Amino acid sequence: MYSTPHDALRFVGFVLPSLDGEFPLTGSPQVRLGSLSAKEAHRLAAWIRDHG
Repeated sequence: MYSTPHDALRFVGFVLPSLDGEFPLTGSPQVRLGSLSAKEAHRLAAWIRDHG
């Protein structure tokens, strides 16, 4: 449906300055949100909570 994670996030109203992630063998997935503001990080977390 979406060609990149950025496209999917943009579709639901989030534009991230940069996005990077990895899946360590000994832990859970990690995503780095670049210079995302705290306000936008809270808004994204709320959206994930409400739609997850």
